Amino acid sequence: MATAGASAAGLTVAVNLLLSYAFHQAADLAKVRKDLVCGRLMIDSGAFTAFTTGRKIALDEYAEYLERWRGCWDHAMTLDVIGDPEKTAAQTRKLHMRGLPVMPVFTKGGTLADFDAMVKEHGYIAVGGTVGLGTKHQCARVTMLQRRALALGGGIHALGVGALSTLRVAKPYSADASSVSGAFRFGTVVYFTGRDIRNTPLMNRKRLHEDRDHLRGHGIDLAPLVRSRRLPGQTTGRKELMQAMSLAYACADEVLKGTSVAAPAKLLANGTHLYSSISPHAKEVDWAAGLDRQLHGTHLYNSMTPEFGLDPASGLDRVLHGDSELPGVWRVHGRDHHRWCRAAVAEGVSA
Repeated sequence: MATAGASAAGLTVAVNLLLSYAFHQAADLAKVRKDLVCGRLMIDSGAFTAFTTGRKIALDEYAEYLERWRGCWDHAMTLDVIGDPEKTAAQTRKLHMRGLPVMPVFTKGGTLADFDAMVKEHGYIAVGGTVGLGTKHQCARVTMLQRRALALGGGIHALGVGALSTLRVAKPYSADASSVSGAFRFGTVVYFTGRDIRNTPLMNRKRLHEDRDHLRGHGIDLAPLVRSRRLPGQTTGRKELMQAMSLAYACADEVLKGTSVAAPAKLLANGTHLYSSISPHAKEVDWAAGLDRQLHGTHLYNSMTPEFGLDPASGLDRVLHGDSELPGVWRVHGRDHHRWCRAAVAEGVSA
């Protein structure tokens, strides 16, 4: 459920970010919201981190965090308990009683009857339990649950599912993956080929050479990376590479919006929406969010009200999507983005 104070992020999207409460408690979400001109901001409770590390996350503290930043986030997930549907449901009820419209999470151990009840009540729900499954089984599970939700008038967010091969078949309403942030840990380069998001090891020079045109389209200079045999550190070149790789998600999102899946009730913009899950480094949040402003021009966010109705036409007319300075990959895959923005304004749609 989109918050009343969020910008027009639900209209049409560019850079979507998923931030974990476990990692980003100190992040300035007002600044992130300001930078996300068209992108959506989703908050994850960090339950999976708690489950894997033994770290405890207090429900009241999470609720206070969501209340403090209400109006900055578009969607937030409940504080689920991995593998315990009953406790997860109890915590969801407590958050709802505080007036926080968090998304329920269908966790391991839940029945299809539980799933159906969630969708009927809330429309848009998150689905866990798919990370670690083989590609075939993951695709089958996500496809089955999305089709089941769609039949009930809803849709799902597939947690941790970023493979476009799965998303094209399953067509969930939204999904997320951490490939861009993970690239700096594992020494890989992330880019979009027009069909798939590739996550190629820096040492695989043959593949990178074959895909040099795709890399160039993102604005990625391959030569210094190959020479140094490592990705840049926090001080030199990391911001530029982070933003260049984030374009892969922005462009893939544009392509996935062309899928035929219908939006759940009270949501906007049909098609699958892809979120990039950002690492604990605060700078990376700013860099990724800043890319959204670059794709639209810094002027556009000023006209983004909750109703998206304060005469934003002048800003939209100056959208920089067709500018020669923009990366080639965005000029190709983002070519219809400004048209969708204008259509949303003309229809008077609100987030």
